[in-house]
Amino acid sequence: MAGRSFIQQRRAWLVLGTLALALTGAWITSDAATLDTRLLASGLSDPVYATAPLADGRLFVVEKGGTIQVVQGGVASSFLGIPVGTDGERGLLGLAFDPGYGNAASAGYRRFFVDYIDAGTGETVIASYRTSANPALADTSTRTEVLRFAQPDESNHKGGWLGFKPGDANHLFIATGDGGSSNDPQNNAQNKNVLLGKMLRIDINNLDPNLNYGVPTDNPFFGAADARGEIFAYGLRNPWRNGFDRLNGNLWIGDVGQGAREEIDLIVAASTGGQNFGWRIREGDIATPGIPAPVPPVSGLVDPLLAYDLGSSQAITGGYVVRDASSPLYGQYVFADYVTGRIWALGADGSPKTLADATELTAALDAGAGGALGNISSFGEGPNGELYIVDLAGRVVQVVPEPATVMLLLGGVALLAFKRWRAASAGLALA
Repeated sequence: MAGRSFIQQRRAWLVLGTLALALTGAWITSDAATLDTRLLASGLSDPVYATAPLADGRLFVVEKGGTIQVVQGGVASSFLGIPVGTDGERGLLGLAFDPGYGNAASAGYRRFFVDYIDAGTGETVIASYRTSANPALADTSTRTEVLRFAQPDESNHKGGWLGFKPGDANHLFIATGDGGSSNDPQNNAQNKNVLLGKMLRIDINNLDPNLNYGVPTDNPFFGAADARGEIFAYGLRNPWRNGFDRLNGNLWIGDVGQGAREEIDLIVAASTGGQNFGWRIREGDIATPGIPAPVPPVSGLVDPLLAYDLGSSQAITGGYVVRDASSPLYGQYVFADYVTGRIWALGADGSPKTLADATELTAALDAGAGGALGNISSFGEGPNGELYIVDLAGRVVQVVPEPATVMLLLGGVALLAFKRWRAASAGLALA
């Protein structure tokens, strides 16, 4: 009986080991084949961003028209309403929760920041609020206007993304577009005396006595006579959606092109800033069509990590490096195209890429349980790096492992056990 039991165990381990090898091979062959989506929210009005700062079941969704919805248990309610200008690409455009949002001992407790276009003046406004004692409602009496700057009359290229670098609770990054119109007619992106077409970095805890923020002394243009000290990098057209890698602090920028190139730019965590990404001199990796080369030539332009040509009516939606430990996409940068709805994953090692290096995820994600996706306006992250996709049609889905991936994990455990059993068996035979 003992011999029969041993043979049966051996056959069972062989079956599990073979299954594990097969499943592991399937995962290595195709990340997309192991992906699914889960619907988190629907019926929203022009959502442009989603995030969940705490693992408390609340999902915050920004609506372009000026409302932040809090979704919990599948039910949405208004968290905050702001009067905003909504023509074209104007609206409520950005939201960032203070890194100390959930820490009662922090200066940032219950604090969050928004980026919007003022309904009356058309200016960009950065303001802070705090959540009330009711976690489903913001306290409007806590509003502080942090920063305000003028915008051209054009209704596009307003940027709007806000974010904090992991491990840095003092500095808020703000992405601004060039203000609009074709070819940046005012050359805002190259003009360091204006805040348009830039990546800004301000101190929200150590304030200048004359401002509601501080200008960091380690910003690259601090104290310069010919530049605004808030500027961290410049030469951007419309950095609509961006994201910090929560593992290493690298900043990935999705800069919307004009008619020839879409581009992804990278600022590594150790950088002290000062990058000139080239707009309007250059669109992606080529000279901007229709713009005379500057005389004298501008040197030191920083190449995009990725530039690609998809025609004149495309628009990149930047995303995140996935750091959800349960995801087959772990360690890959996921981004999309707003017009076509296509979605890709790209290795996030920081080396220059082409679109041929990316894996397209569109079909797999459209076939997910969350339903086919349309115009992707944004990505978002959950408290543990979960990846969200925001659809302008009114939905937020989470990218999750396909159910068969659970079998893969079990198969991996079985494979390890099988290897250990074989080693133990060999040792017994020798004995």
